Amino acid sequence: MRGVYEGRRRDRFCPPGYSIETINHESAGALQLESRNIVKVVIAKTAGFCKGVRVAIEVTMTAIQQRRKGEDICTFGPLIHNSQVLSMLAKKGVVDQSRIELCAGKKVVIRAHGIPPYSRQKLHEQGATLLDATCKRVAKVHAAIKRHARRGYHTIIVGDADHAEVIGLLGYTENRGAVINRPEQIDEFPSDWDKVLLVAQTTQNEEVFREIQKAFLNKYPNGIVKNTICDSTQERQAEVRQMCSQVEAMVIVGGLNSGNTLRLAEVARECRIPTFHVETEAELDSEVMGRYSCVGVSAGASTPNWIIRDVVDYLENMGAGAGRKLKFKRLIESLSYGNFYIALATALLAQMAAALTNMAGRASFSLMAAGYAFAMHSLNVYLDQDSIELNDPGRAAFYLKWRPVFMASSALSLGVALTVAYRIGFPNFVAMLLLMLLGVVYGVKLFLPADWQRFPVKIKDIPTSKTFLVPTAWASVCVLPYFTSDFPLRVAYAGWAIFLLCLVRTTMRDLLAIQGDRLVGKETLVVLAGEKTTGKFVVGALIALVVTAVCGPLAGVATRFSYFLIVPAAIYGFFLKIGSTRKLREDPIYEVLIEIVLIVAGLCATAWRLVY
Repeated sequence: MRGVYEGRRRDRFCPPGYSIETINHESAGALQLESRNIVKVVIAKTAGFCKGVRVAIEVTMTAIQQRRKGEDICTFGPLIHNSQVLSMLAKKGVVDQSRIELCAGKKVVIRAHGIPPYSRQKLHEQGATLLDATCKRVAKVHAAIKRHARRGYHTIIVGDADHAEVIGLLGYTENRGAVINRPEQIDEFPSDWDKVLLVAQTTQNEEVFREIQKAFLNKYPNGIVKNTICDSTQERQAEVRQMCSQVEAMVIVGGLNSGNTLRLAEVARECRIPTFHVETEAELDSEVMGRYSCVGVSAGASTPNWIIRDVVDYLENMGAGAGRKLKFKRLIESLSYGNFYIALATALLAQMAAALTNMAGRASFSLMAAGYAFAMHSLNVYLDQDSIELNDPGRAAFYLKWRPVFMASSALSLGVALTVAYRIGFPNFVAMLLLMLLGVVYGVKLFLPADWQRFPVKIKDIPTSKTFLVPTAWASVCVLPYFTSDFPLRVAYAGWAIFLLCLVRTTMRDLLAIQGDRLVGKETLVVLAGEKTTGKFVVGALIALVVTAVCGPLAGVATRFSYFLIVPAAIYGFFLKIGSTRKLREDPIYEVLIEIVLIVAGLCATAWRLVY
């Protein structure tokens, strides 16, 4: 482990009762474990951002997006305990300030941990505009302490005295507050207190709180106890305890100064299992981790999914043959980043339009559709850098590195698509121009009158615009060669069927990218309605696709190939089911699987046309 032998970090990696020497002895003797592949990585369902952290970042990102020229934005103290996210915010000009005078005249985001009321008052006095991102759970504790303090209660807080949240809680006690973290400390308080309140830092260890609660009630039978530990914290700790009975070692991912992350590591060590608390995969050592055949991974509430995913990737790609496996995965990812699968899927969907309508399709139709899809997706990724960076920094770096290539190839693709459309006919050429115009202005600010600024200034900011416009564009470009045909009902049917198929595909990809989309405020359906409601919407779209597939041939507006659409509908339904229980779903491999469904369906359509 990099840095594992440094004394200041030893406690982070060793379970209680163990030392580095003990582990070395066991590895050489009693355990007799050889370095081998990790055959299984168990990922905690509760790992990753909690609601409070998401809200704090959403508030900050909204402030960045709405920032006026010359306006300064800062946070009062670190927004969350994650250095990687803080670094991203710093690149956008948002840094944390620890001194109130440095916040004068600025927009100041109150971090998720909250602040004492006197700090809030002083910020106002300095002319700061406050954007409150205090976690609602923490705010409820503030309210409870404040309410009891006004009635003369003394408040005992179970937590870490130097933690930002606890400092904020103490500010509401009216100077009648104290902080403890051990049951025996209850004996230090006067026995004649008749009004006493016991609360907890929201990220405290549940078992520690219960022990202190028992000692508290023994001394103050009439005292009031409020278990203010966040439900999310309790769930994470309970899941880690459960996982420790199923795995050989635990990796806890998150900031070294993150209270809730430290608690997870403590819980794992209490289970007497080798525990490794790391911020990134760079702190893991393959020789050490290679001793275990099953490793559990959990993470703190302020740890982005992409960091967790990098740790999981590291563990899954150790040992013999890992190099070849990793190279293959990198190739798959590069093709996904380069929009290869999107272009191929659209090209083959153009052939599906021909198979559904029984009209003559040409290879040039597929070339036109692929050129359009590749160009539009390549151009628009540069308008979505914020969400891409928060979902997958590796992808963002890839686009930055290859930007000139993407720009040049996108321009060439648009030229090819326009040329093919012109050769089909002038109406088709005009339709292609309109589609391209829609794609280009999708992420560009619209020039609206001053009194209209309350409305979205970009098409992509219109609620659910991406969810519905992308499949509309794909379906339109696939049936564009047949716009002027003598069978409008067949063309309309093919467009509707392809639209439904692409709607499911796009919505499922939105589910993958929900973390980054939430953080930058991208108004996809899943951000607007939530994951559960969006899942029901996908089920409804799949049912509509199956009904469409069955009714098309019966109504005489489609060939029997329409029945085949039931297969991709069933596969997407299966993906939706397993995806709802799978963590780290925004992995590029899952994106590829979603696109492959369309590619296989398109290949089957091509084969159908050759046979029939």
